[in-house]
Amino acid sequence: MTTSTRLDRGARRAAERTARDLRLHGLRDGATVAETTDRILAALDHIHPLEVHRWAHGWGRGELSARIDIAYQQDGLMAPGISDPEICRWEHGQRRPSDERIDYLCRVYGTRPDRLGFGRDYSGVMLGHLEQAGIVDAFPLTNIESKSDLVSRLRSAREGITMFGLTRNFYSSDDMLPLFTAKSHEVPIRIFIMDPYCESRRDRYRLEPAEAAMEDPARYEREVLRPLAQAVARSGGDLKVYLYDFPCSFAMERIDDSIRVMLYGHGKRGTDGPILTFEKGPDGGTPYWEYFAGQLEWVQRLGDAEEIPEPWSSKGIRVWEYQAG
Repeated sequence: MTTSTRLDRGARRAAERTARDLRLHGLRDGATVAETTDRILAALDHIHPLEVHRWAHGWGRGELSARIDIAYQQDGLMAPGISDPEICRWEHGQRRPSDERIDYLCRVYGTRPDRLGFGRDYSGVMLGHLEQAGIVDAFPLTNIESKSDLVSRLRSAREGITMFGLTRNFYSSDDMLPLFTAKSHEVPIRIFIMDPYCESRRDRYRLEPAEAAMEDPARYEREVLRPLAQAVARSGGDLKVYLYDFPCSFAMERIDDSIRVMLYGHGKRGTDGPILTFEKGPDGGTPYWEYFAGQLEWVQRLGDAEEIPEPWSSKGIRVWEYQAG
């Protein structure tokens, strides 16, 4: 990924002035936006190409975000509402946008990923460690940006959706249930949730804050499991909910070839844990991606089995499809 030289405030303002002057010269000369972009890139080769493209168009970050929203809405998708600070992190090389976001950036700017600084170098230079691992995005915790990222990935899913975690109560919200039921007519959806009455869940809540909303098993079944089961019954789509009874230290959400992993910490709510997104990539999955994909495949095999096989059966491991009583 292209990175941007770290600049102090004065140097960045000077760079912006240079870009503005070149854009105005381009307007007077009848230059295309692409030609103006090349002129700014040549004069400011220490600035990330993504920021140069925005300067060449004369847009602020708010306008760029609005144009991305419009592109999503034209596809019938929910507008992500990307914040100015997030765009700033992209433009300064501090965070790489997801592949979906890069695709929409290319559409808004009318260009290719490599022109925006997100092309791969196959000339023999070593890829960065995180790129080799297949990590394409990261969030410090569950927040508006991470939820927007999840929703946009769900809406654009073309092959399948598999969710695994402690409660996943977010899925039963009024915003998410209609999305799941509608999407289940396009792709298979599988949701794996820890049995609210099992010892593993009680142990987990010994480590979470006392105010955890879904700690009471009866309340959880009433407010989360039953609404999900009812959604399954009325959807007529390919949506199944499973329960399992063993401990877990992270949640996983696989949407097509992307896997989001949320870490569970001690003394913290699940939503306070970091989120890492791994991509399979055109050449296959990295060892990291394969590990998490294998975890989801394992739990799916147990859920589909008529009888839990050994050695898991004798260890009391169970995975079963939920049926509302």
